[in-house]
Amino acid sequence: MRKFIFPLLVILLLLPWQGDTPHQEGVSIQVYEPSALTNVSTEVSAEDVSSTSQAIILKNPTFQELRDFILSDPTSRNEFILNQYECRHFATEVDNNAEAAGLRCAFVLLCFERGQHAVVAFDTTDRGLVYIEPQTDARIHPEVGGKYQANEIIEILIAW
Repeated sequence: MRKFIFPLLVILLLLPWQGDTPHQEGVSIQVYEPSALTNVSTEVSAEDVSSTSQAIILKNPTFQELRDFILSDPTSRNEFILNQYECRHFATEVDNNAEAAGLRCAFVLLCFERGQHAVVAFDTTDRGLVYIEPQTDARIHPEVGGKYQANEIIEILIAW
């Protein structure tokens, strides 16, 4: 049941709700399959963006750019506080900071039989998909069927 509900919730959260944002006529956004992306995740034509809109261009970093970003990002220095600032908060903050720096970053859920854990990922141009534990800045290598923090990973969900 959880495998059905979580993707449904993600889809519902991503759908634009009437009244949430102003309608922008003439904005052209082209979505690419992740495997086809190299440096740009969305393409917005300058003539299609109104004067009140702002185009956001994110790029897939090189491994060195990812490393430099992670080493400079202060998120891992935050304190873990149960039920207040947990893994999902660390991952969200790193994701937001990466995007503010122009880097394309994914929010990732490692799903276990009971519970899940949030991390981030970057699709580097020279080393492929790299997962990062945002609480420690460590590179990790999660795999379905493998273990992370003594729990077997049954599913990996990636949201770009």
